[in-house]
Parts: sequence; structure tokens; C-alpha cells
Amino acid sequence: MQSDPTKIKEVAEYKHHSPLVSCAFDPTARFVLAGGRDRDILCLDVAAKSTTELSGHETWVGNIVRSGTDLILTADFAGVVFAWDCTGDKPRQRWKITAHASTIYSLAASPDGKLFATGDRDGNIHVWQASDGKRMHELRIEGHPVYGLAFHPDDQRLISADRQPKKPRLKVWEFATGKEQRSIDVPQLSAYRRVEDIEWGGIRGITISPDGGTLVACGSNEYSGPACALLVDIATGELKLKVASQLKGFYYSAQFHAQGFLLTAGGDIGKGELRAWDPTQGESLATVATPGPCTSVDIHPNGQRCILTQMIGQRSYPDSGSLTLYEWSE
Repeated sequence: MQSDPTKIKEVAEYKHHSPLVSCAFDPTARFVLAGGRDRDILCLDVAAKSTTELSGHETWVGNIVRSGTDLILTADFAGVVFAWDCTGDKPRQRWKITAHASTIYSLAASPDGKLFATGDRDGNIHVWQASDGKRMHELRIEGHPVYGLAFHPDDQRLISADRQPKKPRLKVWEFATGKEQRSIDVPQLSAYRRVEDIEWGGIRGITISPDGGTLVACGSNEYSGPACALLVDIATGELKLKVASQLKGFYYSAQFHAQGFLLTAGGDIGKGELRAWDPTQGESLATVATPGPCTSVDIHPNGQRCILTQMIGQRSYPDSGSLTLYEWSE
């Protein structure tokens, strides 16, 4: 079944008592896990239309991805990663590791399901075996937080994104050898404030196209916005396109649909959007307005649905969240 990006409708919304910043379908798509400013994970049984909470983490859960055929990985601000087995009547913990001594800001799973990678506040990147959490490789970005990770479809390369002041960077690594293939500066996503000597912007999330040719970096176009995403040619490092919202704030998350269109999720205080783009022309195809900034999006494995997290609240510090399921028609 084909999915028309212009024909999207809300299927269900689930309120949560704390802001949500990450989500993922499990590989079978029975469950959705969502995390955020809370130590418990919101677990949605999609078919039953019911939610429960999974405990185990001791602090905020900032990153969630599916891995292989049966796992969801969750990473928290204390540097701990959990693997949840999703083959039973509810997700159950398979293993747990302390992956970093500081906050994990990024998490990615390899396309073949064998590996996953974590990046932390101090610039450390570790590559792990998904079956048991054994560490396989280590990479290092000196002194800058790693806010994005993505495995290339060839399963040989890993792309990282850091928040170097004034010039946020994308790096392409051969992770097995630790060799850096390419470094790409993206100053368009910097919001450096000289008076405070603080980088308010930076890259907030990355994704890669199914053919491995295009990398998308999410963030904000300088200090005053708007939310935008840059499409970069991985082979050359050249900027191909910039897509931008009418909203200030940030794009936090992006994903390519198997049919080729690109989804971006982002927003500002008290408002947000999920938007579909033609990544070849930069044309906006459809927009869903939301009451809060959208912090993550994940596409159902069959390509017919997607899930979206939000932070809700009119003040600069949101006090609740929501998980919303959408569906495309032909």
C-alpha cells in the first residue's frame, strides 16, 4: 500500500504527565516506547490502545531506537542503556549496561541490527554489540557533546554530529578502524552568542537517506530561527538543500519514508509541527500543526503510520507531554 504524504490523519493521542522527547516502534510494531523528562518509560500497546509504564531507569530517558528484529534500546541521562525484548506480551529487560560516565545525548542502531552506538556530553562515541551490550569500538570528538548519530546503510560507516561552538560539525567515520573519513562544518545551524559565550544552537538530530547518499541535520537557522534542516551530500560534504519552517525554535528530529519523502518534527514554545517534504526539490508537501514542540518522530515499519512526541506547556519549561499516532492513506 502506498502512503500519500498529503493525506495524513490523527488516529489516537495519549497524554503523559511529563514532557516526552523520544519514541520508537518496536521491530514488530506492536509496541511504542516513549521517554523524556521522567525515569519511567511510556509503553503503548498499539493494537490494545492501552498504555503502561516501564521502570528501571533512574533518571530522564532521552533516546529510544529499535534494533534488529526484537529489541528496543533506551538510553538515559546517567549514561545507562537498557535493551527491551519485545517478543512477549509486554517489553521485558534483556540486558542493562552503564555505557558512559556522563549524559547520553545520542543513540543509533545499525541497519543490520547487530550493533548500536552511543554518544555523550564529553564527546565520547562507543559502538556496542546489540545482542549483549558488549563494547566493540571507541571514537572520540574532543570536548564537544555528541547530539546525533546515524549508521550508514553500508553498515561500515557511522555519522556523528557535535555542538562545536560557531561551527557545528558532521563527521563520517569508519568505526571499525576509528578513521575519520570526512568532517563537514554546518555553521548555518550555529546560534553562538558571544556575550554569553554559549552555543544555543547546534545540530539537534540527524538521519540518513535509505540510499546512503544524503544526510539530514536538524536544528535552527542561527539564533532567531527559523527551525530548519540541512540536506548534505555525504560523498562531497556539499549542502544540497535547506528546508525551513515558519516557526522559530528547532527541528529536533527527521526521518525518511521508504517512498522517499522526508518528515521533520520541531517547533517553539507552545507550538510545533510535523511536516512532510520532497527532499529533491525542498517543496513542503503537508504540515500538521501541534500545540507543543514536536521532539521526535518514528515511522511504522510498514510505512503506513508514524508516531510523534511533544512537550506541552505555554511557558518556556513544558510540564507535560503527548504521544500521537498518525496514519497515511493512499
